[in-house]
Amino acid sequence: MKKEKNLKRQNRGHLSELPAQKYRLGGVWLNVLPDDLWLRISTGESVWEALQNTDVELESDCGGMGTCGKCKIKVLSEIGPPSTQERELLNEWELNQGIRLACRTRVFRDMVISTTEAEREEEYLKILTTSHHLTHRYIPTPELAPLISKQRLTLSPDIQQDGLSDLDAIKLGLGSEYNDLKAPLNCLHSLPQKLKKTQSRGTAVLHEHCLLDWQTQDKADSRYGLVFDLGTSTLVGKLFSFADGSEVAVASCLNSQSRRGADVISRLKFIREHPEGLESLRRLVVNDLNQLTSHLLSSAGLHLEDIFIAVAAGNTTMQHILLGLSPVGIAEAPFSPVLTDGLVVNAREVGLRLHPSALLYVMPVKSGYIGGDLLSFMLTSGVTEQEDEIILGLDLGTNGEIFLGSGKRLLTCSTAAGPALEGARISHGMIAKAGAIEGVSFEEGELHYRVIGNIKPKGICGSGLVDLVAVLLCCGIIDQEGLIRPPQQGVAEGLHSRIINQAGVNDFLIASPEESYDSRPVYLTQKDVRELQLAKGAIAAGIKTLMDKIGIGTQDIGHVYLAGALGNYVAPYSTIRIGLLPAVNLEIVRSLGNAASTGASLILLVKRYWQTAAELAQFIEHVELSNRADFNQYFIKHMDFPEESLQPDSIATKQTA
Repeated sequence: MKKEKNLKRQNRGHLSELPAQKYRLGGVWLNVLPDDLWLRISTGESVWEALQNTDVELESDCGGMGTCGKCKIKVLSEIGPPSTQERELLNEWELNQGIRLACRTRVFRDMVISTTEAEREEEYLKILTTSHHLTHRYIPTPELAPLISKQRLTLSPDIQQDGLSDLDAIKLGLGSEYNDLKAPLNCLHSLPQKLKKTQSRGTAVLHEHCLLDWQTQDKADSRYGLVFDLGTSTLVGKLFSFADGSEVAVASCLNSQSRRGADVISRLKFIREHPEGLESLRRLVVNDLNQLTSHLLSSAGLHLEDIFIAVAAGNTTMQHILLGLSPVGIAEAPFSPVLTDGLVVNAREVGLRLHPSALLYVMPVKSGYIGGDLLSFMLTSGVTEQEDEIILGLDLGTNGEIFLGSGKRLLTCSTAAGPALEGARISHGMIAKAGAIEGVSFEEGELHYRVIGNIKPKGICGSGLVDLVAVLLCCGIIDQEGLIRPPQQGVAEGLHSRIINQAGVNDFLIASPEESYDSRPVYLTQKDVRELQLAKGAIAAGIKTLMDKIGIGTQDIGHVYLAGALGNYVAPYSTIRIGLLPAVNLEIVRSLGNAASTGASLILLVKRYWQTAAELAQFIEHVELSNRADFNQYFIKHMDFPEESLQPDSIATKQTA
């Protein structure tokens, strides 16, 4: 459920209060508050289905499958008994308050619902926008060679009196290097008027040997470009100056496609089942990118017509959707995308509101699950520049994308880790926003939580989940097989009261009603631990498979780079303690932050990296894990947690190392 500040509930909870002219029509009415949206829907249609083509947003990790329990609504009119799934996923208090799941609530008579709760605090979303690796990949000003350049020109009157075309006059002004200069039609349409207005003294905007526009001379130093990180959950936009390569502004938002499913698989399913599904998802992401662009430009005092270039990087499915290419081939073996090459298109063809001649570079990909975001990560890491040192890189998310190797040989794979590492399918899991526990430590016999927004906890996000399980392993509350059990006598004995036995299964009480934000208990359940074991087991098995194939041991790994939101915020020690990473020296583990946007910015600022990215896509060897017996064997083996006898008092120190 969303929350709304100072929500005034409108008294429309009974059918007798529905507008008469609406009530007389056939079918049933669904009244959605607080927007006061009236929807005429088919009898028996679910609330989830009814809201799919509206702007109403509901949380969901499963895309309406009835398994995540997050598409909560409050029914204000007459309501029947809850479904089996609702009894399993909602607590008694919620059921008594009329809380239901939109995907399980079918409308057989006129219904009034609210998608919000009262007394909303300001929402704070923790979205990773920066990179900690900028100093390593810093580009000195003399080495900048952006995708777009500008040249001041003063055309000789003699040239124009010779009967030359306007474009030929500009060719002569630029010199023999540009004898093959071309221009798009929209540029040629306005060229005569602009030359006349500037009296042939202006600025040529150039992309390779193509004239994109003719501007006034004062625009010569106004050189900017955009980078977009197309994340499944979040979108990040960055504005760069070509004068010095600096990051001028950053903006981010949640990906609006999430209303059609929290992960790639849910969205592929939506596209397959809805004839207009692809276009619907494309419009959502384009609208988001246009809003980000507007924020970025307004913060820098620029206009849409000032931007001639943008670079986008995302997973293969996200890039396909942005381009309007069907990604359904990625959903099943042999997982074939429509396109793996990088693409340069007119930005307005995609729907981006930039200069009419602006270009959009979309990253090359290797396969259906090794996308432009991982190639950008590789560029950021500099792995191909290392001849002798082995680098392990992980982008931790629903699909754990991994690379291992050097400039001599580089392997990649993608593991179906599931959404647990992003807080989904966890009983009290949530994305990284206000109220989410993002870090856990054990000091002086007590648990300490780091909560986003500095408020009482509402739930736990991926980094907090990894931390918590690592702490409980060290305390002996979770054993090697993943079972929650009372601790042995010792420094963790004070946590014994937090072991709650429910129906013969132990859960761990993270926060009591008195300790939580909404006065409801927050648990780590035995099922939650199993979900994490599945996720970390898949990633660990993928790493081990690549290590075997390249013929190295743990001691041969020179650096480990983590990318993505989880990779940035999770404690490196915790990833090793739960067995997600091999037992490497902590000193070689480093987060690269938002590596996808950093890699894309390298291309924006130094055009030779575009060719490097294309060569990288050809150079890497992708290892398909789905049909490998060794991966399956390793997966089973790595489901268990590693054995380690550490004193709990040392956990806080190691987690902050």
